[in-house]
Amino acid sequence: TGAAMLWRPMSSQPPFARVSDGQRGEDANEASPSLTAGIQLNGPQARALRFAVIAMGVLIVAGLIALIGRIIYIVARPSTQIASQSQSASIAPEVRAALPAGAVVRTIALQGDRLAIHYDEPAGSGIAIVDLAAGRVLSRVVLVPELPKQ
Repeated sequence: TGAAMLWRPMSSQPPFARVSDGQRGEDANEASPSLTAGIQLNGPQARALRFAVIAMGVLIVAGLIALIGRIIYIVARPSTQIASQSQSASIAPEVRAALPAGAVVRTIALQGDRLAIHYDEPAGSGIAIVDLAAGRVLSRVVLVPELPKQ
């Protein structure tokens, strides 16, 4: 049967023991039976297997190099926290934004070195846009209600 053909009696040596050519008997040209039992590769199959193993090894090495390169890139790049601290260093230490008399601040929004202050005053609502680096009001937006169309 096929199972009986694959089984061979083991020699007294362990399958992976190193044996010099002088110690081998008549089996000097045979490979260890536990490693090649029932497997025979012809020339093209052996070349294809060798190519596949080499290609997979190259892919593993390339992936490892890409992973190490990505880690180095992430570590070397300044984080956003450090960048925001350097950006905030350019902001003036004190900024005074004059609002109309009786104005009440509703919301404040900050983006970069610009500050938008939405306020209500007795005459209506408005928005003041302040440049924090220069310390001055860049523009004012007056919000007026639209008149009904007739």
